[in-house]
Amino acid sequence: MRRSLKPEVIRIASSVAALLLALPIGLKGVTGLFIWTSPFIMLNSVIILKSFVLLNIIGITVLIVTIFKSRFFCRYMCPTGLCCDKISDISRMKSRKLKKMPPAGKWLAIISLTAAFTGIPLFIMLDPLSIFQSFFSIFTADISIVSVLSFSGFPVLMALNYFLPDIWCTRICPLGGLQDIITDIRKRIYRLISRMTHEHNSYSPARRYFLASGVGLVTGFSISKLIRPAPSKYFRPPGSVEPVVFNTLCIRCGNCIKSCPTKIISQHTDSMDLISWMTPEVKFVDGYCLETCNICSTVCPTGSITLFSPGAKNRIFMGSAEVIFDKCLLSKNRECDRCRSACKYSAVNIEPSDRPLMMTPVIDRIKCVGCGACSVICPTDAINMIPPGY
Repeated sequence: MRRSLKPEVIRIASSVAALLLALPIGLKGVTGLFIWTSPFIMLNSVIILKSFVLLNIIGITVLIVTIFKSRFFCRYMCPTGLCCDKISDISRMKSRKLKKMPPAGKWLAIISLTAAFTGIPLFIMLDPLSIFQSFFSIFTADISIVSVLSFSGFPVLMALNYFLPDIWCTRICPLGGLQDIITDIRKRIYRLISRMTHEHNSYSPARRYFLASGVGLVTGFSISKLIRPAPSKYFRPPGSVEPVVFNTLCIRCGNCIKSCPTKIISQHTDSMDLISWMTPEVKFVDGYCLETCNICSTVCPTGSITLFSPGAKNRIFMGSAEVIFDKCLLSKNRECDRCRSACKYSAVNIEPSDRPLMMTPVIDRIKCVGCGACSVICPTDAINMIPPGY
């Protein structure tokens, strides 16, 4: 009895940890840390960015353990899987059609990972930790029908498992499918090493895996050519990758939003820009991007915001600033140098203007990184922030 309870106890403890790390409770650099345990998210990220960060070791470790312990993540760690199982247990419905449904999770995993080589991770947002984490981002968004619908993936998944018990974990989940693929490969290698003979009708998934890989590559190349976004009219967090990759790689987990000390990051909710829907957007209203902060880059689990050090922020450009001289106090012969004092990058100078006996703030575009400090502190709103590409 103890052996049967142990995995469940461990999974409950893991789920509690995932919940605490998902909530916006001021955990700063460890916000959303549990999401790094997903090998599916880790592989999509590494393939697309062709880079590796230290925390990726967590996902690699889970992947290695899966080689020896089938569906290790599902059995011991997954908070979404735990909730699905509990809902399925409550449901008295029995789905006879479920047994006939093919295990789509394997194909979703292969298609997504092969498409990632083209820069488009097709199903990364179907990762169970992405769904779980994104749901708790609702606490950082303005409550509206739109925001509620945007974060409804987790409750919809629970409803699905109530009417079709066990369908998510056994048939759809790409992370579960990835683990099944690892198990298939392990068994195949074991048979080759052991020189075991196979019957003529023995099942081999190699051809289907190859076909799914081809579908992923073709789909990825097709989508990457179709998605050509116009210049953004808004600001991304510092260190964000280029727009096409950002919009597809970002899993809308909200880690950067929850951990930002000045609360300048929020969800992008422009209905005319659905590709960027619910991705993080920077708004310089009540704060600016601190010159000493790099938390958003440390908590991003996919690399949508590349890891950088605070010392590198003078080379990371979020946008630029523009002075509207007619609004400036200096244009009215009143003394003010708040913008120059607030700039930590020495990008604002007070120089003689074209008008006689008047001085004006001048922005050095080479030094200005678009942190927003000058705009926020300006008492007359005389400084506009300009997104990249404008």
